[in-house]
Amino acid sequence: MNQARTARPLFLAALMTALLSATGLKGAEYRLQAGDVIEVSVAGIPELRQRVPVQLDGTITFPVLGTLPAEGAPFSDLRSRIQAIAATKIFRLRTPDGRELQRMFDPEEVTASIVDYRPVFVSGHVARPGEQGFRPRMTVREAVAFAGGFPEIRRADTPLYDTANLRSEYVGIWLNVAREQARIWRIRTDLGDKLEFDPASVPPSPVSDGAVSEILNREMEYRAVQRLDHDRAKEFYRKGLQLADEQIKYLSEQQQKEEQGVLADTQELQKITELVSRGTLTTPRLTDARRDLLLSSTRQLQTNAQLMQVKRQRAELAREVEKIDDQRRVRLLAELQEAGLKLAGERARLQSADEKLRLLGMRVPGVSEGSGKVDYIVFRRGASGRERLIVDPETELEPGDVVEVRPGAEQTALR
Repeated sequence: MNQARTARPLFLAALMTALLSATGLKGAEYRLQAGDVIEVSVAGIPELRQRVPVQLDGTITFPVLGTLPAEGAPFSDLRSRIQAIAATKIFRLRTPDGRELQRMFDPEEVTASIVDYRPVFVSGHVARPGEQGFRPRMTVREAVAFAGGFPEIRRADTPLYDTANLRSEYVGIWLNVAREQARIWRIRTDLGDKLEFDPASVPPSPVSDGAVSEILNREMEYRAVQRLDHDRAKEFYRKGLQLADEQIKYLSEQQQKEEQGVLADTQELQKITELVSRGTLTTPRLTDARRDLLLSSTRQLQTNAQLMQVKRQRAELAREVEKIDDQRRVRLLAELQEAGLKLAGERARLQSADEKLRLLGMRVPGVSEGSGKVDYIVFRRGASGRERLIVDPETELEPGDVVEVRPGAEQTALR
């Protein structure tokens, strides 16, 4: 009886932790700063997912968990603190049928991740200076490319047109075309097409030669993360089905035992009733037999109810397993259609920008058009304050960096 009552909570707890058992990603050490956004989630409970930014006072505030200091702390330390605090809290959860459950979670069931970083800033000798969203492993070369590359060097015979804006517009549109083309390739491979990316599908690069490769690398990283999430979800439901099967087997055996007990108590009651009618046994013995039959019948009903509930949960999990691949394919097809429409629009805009450049007698912008040396300076906040670093184009940036691009002596002389 006690084992049957505890079977369902054990099943739910194991089901909630099944997805987490498939994880194991390890992020690089990073110290948080104001503006970073943290996401906390609990395995199998999407309604507990929360995103909060690191505030100007260096703290983060989560519902239930409270306010924690974050600025300057290694992210792994903050994650450990969040897991430790969450393990001491009681969470109220509401099931689909309206019931309310109280749960405590083990630290390994709680995950924390950085979902958004502080932006970087590019200034100086670029076509479009300003703020850019940070991406992990972003290099100085990428930042300069997304800032439009180097503006055209003006000479005395240059027409009075805003050539820098026109050239930066071309570079920006080209980057959009390259991104959408790479996105379409990634989606088609996700849908099962066996094809390699065709570099000829993208117009000649007006920025660095490695720009397309960098965009492809980002798409492949995104694909790997999406596939990992999909596999985790399927594994989560598969383990749920295994647990449900074990639970059904146990409850079915328990049900048989309860049925045998009810049958035995019924037969015993009939015998005692006959003996009492003959005067061989007293009435209290008949009362005890009736009570035993009532208890065994109650246990049988409880076991039957638990078995029906677990079977219903298993049927729901089986439907989710059947739907998960179809839902992913529908989502990918919708993304493919959206990317195709966007690519067509960006190609039309690129063609228009190219015609404008040709009408002005200008070439398509490119890094190689500039002569002379270019200096790259990164201003970065370190432990001892703001640091000034002389870097090369392949240097990886950190959130909050300020990149200043300065033309060398030869370029300055041409102005």
